[in-house]
Amino acid sequence: MINQVKIKITLFHLSSSGSNNYHLYHAASDELRAKYDIELLTEEQFRHNRYIDQSDVYITTHGEYLSPYDKINIDLWHGFPLKGMAKMDKQEQAANEDIQKHWAKMDMIMSYSPLYNTAMNACNGANIRQYRITGVPRNDALFSSESNARLKVLYPQLDAEKETIAFFMPTFRKSVVTPNKIEGSKNFSNIFGLPELEKRRFLDFLEQSQITLVIKLHPFEESYFAKELEELKSSKILILNDGMLGNANMDLYDVLGAADLLITDYSSVYIDYLLLNRPIIFLPTDLEEYKGNRGLLFEPYDFWTPGPKVYRQEELQHAIHQVLIGQDDYADKRHTILKLCHSYQDNKSSERIWGLIDDYIQEHMNVILERRQTFHDHKKMQQQIKQKINGMIEQGHLAEANKAVNQYLESNEADSDIFAMNGMLHLLTGNPHEAIQTFERGYHFFPWDEDLLYNLGYVYESLGDDHSALQHYIRARQQTTKSQLLALLDERIAALSTDN
Repeated sequence: MINQVKIKITLFHLSSSGSNNYHLYHAASDELRAKYDIELLTEEQFRHNRYIDQSDVYITTHGEYLSPYDKINIDLWHGFPLKGMAKMDKQEQAANEDIQKHWAKMDMIMSYSPLYNTAMNACNGANIRQYRITGVPRNDALFSSESNARLKVLYPQLDAEKETIAFFMPTFRKSVVTPNKIEGSKNFSNIFGLPELEKRRFLDFLEQSQITLVIKLHPFEESYFAKELEELKSSKILILNDGMLGNANMDLYDVLGAADLLITDYSSVYIDYLLLNRPIIFLPTDLEEYKGNRGLLFEPYDFWTPGPKVYRQEELQHAIHQVLIGQDDYADKRHTILKLCHSYQDNKSSERIWGLIDDYIQEHMNVILERRQTFHDHKKMQQQIKQKINGMIEQGHLAEANKAVNQYLESNEADSDIFAMNGMLHLLTGNPHEAIQTFERGYHFFPWDEDLLYNLGYVYESLGDDHSALQHYIRARQQTTKSQLLALLDERIAALSTDN
């Protein structure tokens, strides 16, 4: 019966800022969707998916998930590696063996070109046999004739026929994920990193030149520049963010093709934008510092960045003006870098990737089905062991149960059941506050588990904290579909609501 179920393919969609998985998922043909069970999970859906480990194939872009079981893993990554990453990042904390262990599990790594293979492999230490040169899905969208129309959906007031559209997209220096890690020495008093910016003069320049500037910062940095962005926003400066794109069911690359000009610094977006053969302006205002504390994979910077380098407001405005009057001194240099970075220069990347995935699955079908059976057999065995441990707890054999839990963890990863059992052991041995900490830690890792929420409510109720108990019971009630638990929660919520 297990082997008759469709092969399940899971893709992860963490942001709308150039998601390869978003574009690959939407490019899947009706034939593929009939043949396979294909799902695209947002970060929230991923965190609350209790069946995440039951997929057969995982397609990642940011190392989102690596199953402890033998599965097929495919990586699309999220851009051309220009900056030092992983083993080539001067500030990387992860051990080399851990980085290589992760990448060794990839069955296929999709690539732009032989140059991409070399750069990526310097960072991750994979094997050249894992790479497949296909191009990446998001770049297919750059060629769409719908880019202007989609941008107008976001900004109805925009007249792309009369206006020159410039996109400003810098790389991030400060991240909400790693707040203590700062790359480069950008002047954070203005988003361009210029020594100074006279905003009124800049806005007048845009107005007179009939330019609309769309600013799209990295999602990690949007919160840092919230005030600055709000102050800059005008009829000529439009702010684009992940939330707007997500609400419109779009991705950044759905509208990037509308840009007549790209302004950036060290962001690999310019490598993708080369496919459009349009002007690019670079703002390397902290180049030496950035090279010093993050590192660049390709030097000299001037060779690999085919466009004027600007360091002051006057230079920025002059470079933009040159584009407006058709003065383009970098067309040949752009073509040189394009050929080095892109083996394919078309909109067929998704088609090539799906073809490879389909072929790979068909060639390895017997192995996939054997792995699926092994996975289900192991899950069944785990459940039997945990039932025995739970029986020990119910019979009061707490020391024996604790020993069995520790033995289980020697060859199995902690799961929601283990957190629940550990929490109950703490509670039964007179440590309710440790029980709360264990249940909360378990819920942090497994936010889909309503039983952990119920357990938290139970402990709080036993401590006389009816308010906290009621809150956790209500949250568990909102999550669960289990009939027995629903009845129990309704009873406790009614009792505590009446008491209060």
